[in-house]
Amino acid sequence: MALRTKKDTKAKNLWILCVQIAFVIILLAGMQLAVSNEWVSRVFLASPSQIVQEFVYMLQENTLWPHLSISLQEVAVGYLISAVAGIGLGVLYVSFPLLEKLIDPLMAAIMAIPKTAIMPLLIVWFGIGFKSKVILVILFCFFNILYNTVTGSKQTRTEHLKLAKVFKASRAQTVFKVLLPSALPSIFNGLRVTAATAITGVVFAEMAAAKNGLGFLLNESQAVLNTPRLYLVIIVVTVLSVLFVGLINLIERLVCRRWMPSRVA
Repeated sequence: MALRTKKDTKAKNLWILCVQIAFVIILLAGMQLAVSNEWVSRVFLASPSQIVQEFVYMLQENTLWPHLSISLQEVAVGYLISAVAGIGLGVLYVSFPLLEKLIDPLMAAIMAIPKTAIMPLLIVWFGIGFKSKVILVILFCFFNILYNTVTGSKQTRTEHLKLAKVFKASRAQTVFKVLLPSALPSIFNGLRVTAATAITGVVFAEMAAAKNGLGFLLNESQAVLNTPRLYLVIIVVTVLSVLFVGLINLIERLVCRRWMPSRVA
């Protein structure tokens, strides 16, 4: 019975994959026909063949990688700072409730500031280079990670905390052996959501003011009406977001295997 269920599941997954592939093929074929037959102006839509040609051209001219590498560096630095600071402050919140009462109103006020409103100030303070982009990524990611960490830590089972108290665990032992393992699903949920948000934050910042990066490429493509390049950059940003989320999922499976083998199997 179990073997039959497993076969049915595999067949269902294969059918879903085939439908997804068929949908993508139909979509690409429709785009190609619409542009080739001039049903849609090439200013508004690029065909898949044009996008591929633009991709090959940018690789040959080495115009894609320099911008891509800058954006990746900004995302990596901003995201890592957000993750370390968010998880660290979240643990401090739970360990020292008075600290949360003191500074949480300030954190909430900063989180409520519209990112579009603060971007001009970041440019004035830090210029249009690397620093302003990293800080905007932090503003996009930090608070989500922080509050997911706090929420997950506060959902720790009372029985586990009582058991730690019975065994006279220190504050550090309670945090790292009870609170953090219990909070891992919530923490990784925050990390997963902000993985794509980090890419969005960098592109937004680069579109506002930059001399390089994927956002700069988007602005440049729009200015000269290079529609294939515009679509190509959008596809690159989308693929990066998917890969980044996939990386977080992989790390979650590796980290959580010790505590939740059934969840990550």
